[in-house]
Amino acid sequence: MAAHANNTNRPHPLVAKPRQTTERLRNAGQHSARMATPKAESHAKGTTPAHAAKPHETATHAPSDTKATHAKPDEEPNRHIAKRVAIGAATILALLIACYGAGYAYFSSHFVPGTTVDGMDASNLSQDELAAKIDRIAETWSSHVTGNGLDLTLAEGDVGLTADGTLRATAARAEVDPKRWPLELLSPKQIETGTGVSLDDTRLQATMQAAIDTVNATAAQPTDAYITYDEGMGAFVIRDATIGGVIDATSAIDTVKTSALCLRQSLELGEAQLVKPQLTSDSPELIAARDAANRVLSLEIPLTKGGQELTRVSKDQIARWVSVGEDMQLDVDVDAIDDWANESLSDKVASSDEVHDYDVDSTSVASSIADNLHRCAADTIEIPLAITGERPAESEGARERGRHIDINLSTQYARFYGGDGTVIWRSYLVSGNTSKRHGTPTGEYSILNKATNQTLIGADENHDNKPDYKSHVNYWMPFLGNAYGLHDASWRSRFGGSIYSYAGSHGCINLPREKAAELFDLVNVGDKVNIHW
Repeated sequence: MAAHANNTNRPHPLVAKPRQTTERLRNAGQHSARMATPKAESHAKGTTPAHAAKPHETATHAPSDTKATHAKPDEEPNRHIAKRVAIGAATILALLIACYGAGYAYFSSHFVPGTTVDGMDASNLSQDELAAKIDRIAETWSSHVTGNGLDLTLAEGDVGLTADGTLRATAARAEVDPKRWPLELLSPKQIETGTGVSLDDTRLQATMQAAIDTVNATAAQPTDAYITYDEGMGAFVIRDATIGGVIDATSAIDTVKTSALCLRQSLELGEAQLVKPQLTSDSPELIAARDAANRVLSLEIPLTKGGQELTRVSKDQIARWVSVGEDMQLDVDVDAIDDWANESLSDKVASSDEVHDYDVDSTSVASSIADNLHRCAADTIEIPLAITGERPAESEGARERGRHIDINLSTQYARFYGGDGTVIWRSYLVSGNTSKRHGTPTGEYSILNKATNQTLIGADENHDNKPDYKSHVNYWMPFLGNAYGLHDASWRSRFGGSIYSYAGSHGCINLPREKAAELFDLVNVGDKVNIHW
């Protein structure tokens, strides 16, 4: 027989498959045994065993394309699991449907747990049960109102309360959709019907107003937040408002009314029912005004005389002059600035010539500074001067006499001229009392001495064996013996004018203390003194 390479039915030699399984070998042995049965005798006689193939023989096998039809080992368990899951899901679905149906049936006539109707708990109540509950509470209703100094009990008759439970319960059921009971169970409704209960506003107003007026009569008033200067912080700050204890009647009565309509039997009023301050620390207008005032504090306004800076207005000074008014505008105390100008600037700018005395024009300075503050500007201010005194005319020829003290009794004025004819000292004075014939002697004299801390002792003109006076002076500059001289007179507050004619000295030249001190430092013993009318 011709051999074909692609013949799939060709038997395979036993040696061609060394990796055959034991089972297949066993099957092959059984097959050979069945074929060798007719030759059993020859085997017994020592012939070749039937299962031992001769060289030209081949082992016989089932065709290679013959396959066993067995299921995979993991397919059967999977089918069982899927079946169990399907059965479980169907069971759960059936339970859910049954549960929903039971809930729908129940909540078609009952409110879900947690439901409130005008503040009243309606959990698991039917419409009729809710109506009965409302009517029952309304029949014996009263409410204890406390808080903010109030402590009163309102009875049904005090407010004219009436109720219709059926009307309220019906209105409440209309707000419920039983198909949505699972959702409402998760988020119970807070139903507000606004019906079924009413009261007499006039009675409520009268009852509450009387109690509120009693409390308010002694309650602390609220105060607005305000702006003030804090020295420690060096800035304007906002002080917070205070609420006080005054009850807001409108708010309190409205709150009580709402509570009564809900049939609540107790109510505590709180801060929400008190009169509020108009301005608090977070009021925008207050914050803006504070910030504006602090910007003004940062100003440094230069003050000059003759173009030369003398001083600057400081932060501390501004803080004493400005404040924030009720209208949230900057208030400037012009009078305080005027006083400061007279006190602080006078020594820096006061001057005089031989015609006038000059001092700061405080009114003009105050006006200019206030204008800068209102505009939040730091413009330089040239200090204006005002004439504060008219000087007496110089004595004729005084400038040509050289170094000397010129004392004009007519004008009650003295000038000390230097060697070049310029005035180096000047002052008003009080000379001797002419009404008592103690007038100061006239003539040409010289400074005889200079001494400090002297006691001047007068004569005994009234013959009482006692000196007419004993006067302590700080500066003594005699020009006629030791009886007449120039000196300070601390007992006088005014100099010049006609004082000499009725309240003059005993003949000496009285000077203001500071002027006497200046002259004492300038004059030399021997300097000339010219006294004349």
